[in-house]
Formats: sequence, structure tokens, C-alpha cells
Amino acid sequence: MISSWLDDLPAFRREHFQRAPFARPAVARRAMRLLTWDTVRRLVEVGADMLVVRNGQLVDDRPATFAEALTLFREGYSLVLRRCEKHDPALRALADSVAGEFEGDVSIQVYATPASHHSFGWHYDCEDVFIAQTLGRKEYFLRANTVNPEPHIERMPHDMHYEREVTPAMASTLEPGDWLYVPRGWWHMARAYEDSLSISIGVLSPAAGGHSR
Repeated sequence: MISSWLDDLPAFRREHFQRAPFARPAVARRAMRLLTWDTVRRLVEVGADMLVVRNGQLVDDRPATFAEALTLFREGYSLVLRRCEKHDPALRALADSVAGEFEGDVSIQVYATPASHHSFGWHYDCEDVFIAQTLGRKEYFLRANTVNPEPHIERMPHDMHYEREVTPAMASTLEPGDWLYVPRGWWHMARAYEDSLSISIGVLSPAAGGHSR
């Protein structure tokens, strides 16, 4: 499926991969069927690892049921379900598709973000991240990272020192069926304008501590 998001994979590798963000509208529409509220319900019910976070603040308690998760969502809390490829065959197939094109360990996270809120604040990841929007409208803010531009999974700091960053911010608004690439190390955060569902595909390359094939 990932190949259908890119008209020219060699050009993407040459011009954007681990270099600069890239977004395309409407070409990830097939991903919309992979993540619906029914998908979220099933992931919660099978016990997928979950974080509950509201505007940068984590909640310690994990909801025991989908009804409890929905209650938190309506109170402004984002639901972040991790390693979803372990629990959903369609998301497993998506992870395998990405692994067939990019070297490294692939994992899939699911974000359910309520309108007018965000989950995590400004941060960066060791992984290269591909984001597919499947429901609602969400704006992503990005900045190049001069503080720790090539992070490694074994050397991730507890305090990322975002206050030291001096690069300008850019933004990309995703509608359902759009996708966005965030390179390893780039600062980012996102705010939902509507109740939002999105798939986040992380690729941990060998350079960042992942395994080579």
C-alpha cells in the first residue's frame, strides 16, 4: 500500500527521506478503511498498549473498557494505541508493506485525538514517521532539529530541550486520505480541529538503532 502513496519512490528517497518533510493529499484514501472507530474499539478490547494524554499531560490509569476510553476522549484526552500491528491483520499488512520499502523496524501507532486538543507537545522521534489521516482534520507543526538532529534509540534524552531550538516552524493540515512524512529527528506536534483518527507508521532505521535486514 505504501507504494501507492508515492509516485516516485526513488525521488522521495533522494529528496526527502531522512532529509525533509513531505505531504500529499488524497492518495492515502485506501488507508481510511484501516482505521475507524470500530478499529479503535477492537484494539482497546484486545488490550493493545495504550497511552492517555491531554495537551502534553499523560494520565496514569488505562481505561479498562472501550466505554471508559470514549468517556476520556469526550473529556479531551487523546488515546494513543501502540504496536497495533501485533493486534490487527490489516495494520500488520500495512507494516509489512512499509518494511518492504524501507530498512528498519516498523511499528504502527493509532491516534484518536478530540477536537480542539493535542496529544503530545513538541517532541522528536528516533523513527522516520509516515502519518495517514483517516478521520477528521488535523494540523501538524514541524521544525528542523538543531538540538539533536540524529537521535538514537539508546541515547534519547529525558529532556529534549525544545526551548533551545531556533529554526522556523512550518505547518501541514491533513484531511482524511492525506498523508505526511516526518523525518527522523524533526520536531513536531499536532492539533485536531475535528475529532480525529490517524495512523502513525514508525520506521526505526539501523542508523537510529533499528535492525538491518
